[in-house]
Amino acid sequence: MASGRRITIAQVAEGAGVSPATVSRALNHPELVNPRTLARINETIRGLGYAGPVEQYREGSPDGHGLVVVNLPWLDNPFYSEIVHGVRVAARDFGYDMLISWDNITNDTASAFCSMLRRCGASGVITTSPLSAEAIQAVEALVPLVQCAERRTDVAAPYVTVDDHAAAQRATEHLISCGCRRLAIVAGSNDFKFSRERLEGFLDVTRENDVSVLPGWILQVPDNSYALAYSALVHLFDSGEVPDGIFAVSDTFGAAVVRAAHETGIDIPRRLKVVGFDNAELSTMLTPTLTTVNQPRFRMGYSACRILLDLLAGSEIGSRSMVLETELIVRESTGTGL
Repeated sequence: MASGRRITIAQVAEGAGVSPATVSRALNHPELVNPRTLARINETIRGLGYAGPVEQYREGSPDGHGLVVVNLPWLDNPFYSEIVHGVRVAARDFGYDMLISWDNITNDTASAFCSMLRRCGASGVITTSPLSAEAIQAVEALVPLVQCAERRTDVAAPYVTVDDHAAAQRATEHLISCGCRRLAIVAGSNDFKFSRERLEGFLDVTRENDVSVLPGWILQVPDNSYALAYSALVHLFDSGEVPDGIFAVSDTFGAAVVRAAHETGIDIPRRLKVVGFDNAELSTMLTPTLTTVNQPRFRMGYSACRILLDLLAGSEIGSRSMVLETELIVRESTGTGL
């Protein structure tokens, strides 16, 4: 029984000489922890003012299964559906349940997010949101965390992602190979690693090839909003200064380009060529179909969950990050098939 004094996982980790993730495993899944390590954690907890063993304070769902929480920045973005599918398959394969959290985790809201994790008995977190180092560390003091799609390299939390910079370079080079010499980009918020790196890759290639990018042709749209992208593109096309190639950093933005071009009488691909990113299902539903960069989204989610489960099991494999390959899928929006 507690003495009334509150202690944190970080305090236990420091006292026992282990990581916060190991303490979390001891609290939630003591059967997965080395007996010597578990005994040391028990002793540290008692020394900090608790009388009983760790098992008294074990968290988890009532039926004894573990719970993986997947944090998403948007629910209406089709990019995340296959990631969630991959997490769900991996979690179920190992007897875990999955919970989706739509939450903007900031330094100010990290405490509330951690409180939610405690209330639901979460075993670990997979985040696809751009968290700060401080927010990641706050979550890791409670449960293991794996970054998926987004990543920070200044924290220890492992990640599964793609090389957005290199993929954007290939997409831009493809537009140039199709004869484009006046390029524009529809990018997202710089808060997201994917948007920053895709913009940087695009600009690197245009500079290397002396391709014209007017200041007004770098469109940055917040929240991956189709409506805002469409409005900005109609304004661009009505200005009279129309590029001959556009790289959209998501298929949602690519769809906005296709519709805006149609509404303003710009023929794709004869007058304007377009490349998107993600290979979401909608990319094949457009007319013309959208050339895009394929991300292995199911594998990203599945791999992120496997890494998390390895962390929960105390395996060193769980600390390994992964950068997966992308592939340019050429379709009608850059001329194929027309």
